[in-house]
Amino acid sequence: MAVRIAVFALLLLLPATTSAYSVLAHEAVIDTAWDGSIRPLIASRFPASDAELKNARAYAYGGCLIQDLGFYPFSSRFFGNLTHYVRTGDFVEALLREAKTAPELAFALGALAHVAADTRGHALAVNRAVPLIYPKLRAKFGDEVTYDEHPAAHLKTEFGFDVLQVARGRYAPDAFHDFIGFEVAKDLLARAFRATYALDIDDVFGNLGLAIGTFRWTVSGTIPDVTNVAWETRRKEIETLMPGGTREAFVFASSRAEFERRWGTEYKRPGLPHRIVSWILRIVPRFGPFRALAYRTPTPEAERLFFDSFNKTVERYRALLQAHAAGTLSIENRNLDTGDPVTTGQYRLADDTYDELLERLAKDRFRTVDASLRDDIVRFFAPVKAAGRVDRRSRKILKRLAALER
Repeated sequence: MAVRIAVFALLLLLPATTSAYSVLAHEAVIDTAWDGSIRPLIASRFPASDAELKNARAYAYGGCLIQDLGFYPFSSRFFGNLTHYVRTGDFVEALLREAKTAPELAFALGALAHVAADTRGHALAVNRAVPLIYPKLRAKFGDEVTYDEHPAAHLKTEFGFDVLQVARGRYAPDAFHDFIGFEVAKDLLARAFRATYALDIDDVFGNLGLAIGTFRWTVSGTIPDVTNVAWETRRKEIETLMPGGTREAFVFASSRAEFERRWGTEYKRPGLPHRIVSWILRIVPRFGPFRALAYRTPTPEAERLFFDSFNKTVERYRALLQAHAAGTLSIENRNLDTGDPVTTGQYRLADDTYDELLERLAKDRFRTVDASLRDDIVRFFAPVKAAGRVDRRSRKILKRLAALER
């Protein structure tokens, strides 16, 4: 029972779900592809100064995180679920189609990077690394463990990958400020979201600005944790890369005053219960019930999987950028947690999200639904219709489908 309470406490402190890569790794994909691929593509469509392109880069950072925005405090889990399980490729294509400026195009190209990272990263790295790092989960689930099967292990594995990258000098200290300073193209996001899901972004987020600010605050607190754990667990590697380096020089620190000076005050800090649990987990992670939550260093094989998946992600992303430049880009609608096509009955979170979308659209009598969204919903629920079941969920779905198809 104590272990269950501890795990629940951890999940309160962390995002409601996970991406294939965490914030730092997603933004590292942008960095890797920026000079050779993203920047030239933006400049070819929107001639811009160096300063304007630097600003566009902040929007690319924001775009590569946008699908995960809904999974953080004071945000919208439904938004995150939609962009991970429902018309995932169509959403990014809408962003690219609707982009009217250099910052908006950069934002859309960032969202494209997220799709490349998730569809490659889960299948090739995280889902396969979890059972390597946690043998008991391997005994229970096999050689691959999805997020839905064990959320906490996924979150800790991604954290471990961030620690690994930081320890190996992947990020310069100055880059952390740029990572925290991501920008969101709100108007573009609203247009593309409505075009894809027939919903207003303001109806899904209670306060989009607050969600973005709180996400930024969460990121600003995560980076110090990553750099601190990297120093404590991989100090020898770091000292090899930084001869004479000190903890003070390596561990990133950002005060609340500095945060507000740079990025304003539109955010919410975690409440007192969350902060108490966070303190407990930092102080006593290896004792009693909390030992199940302790940080575990990725195994050598897990490290290899991560770096291999990262390289393949960048390779795939560059190919997608080339296709976009050539006007031939077509993005499949895949489950971003698994990389698989989205089908009924294969993944609980996808089923739940389609159910909720159908329910919300039914409240407006499907008046805003276009043919492409209707066809996708009908395709997804076709097996339910064919099965002819009479359970409560099936009856609701069939009734709403009948209204949708009229």
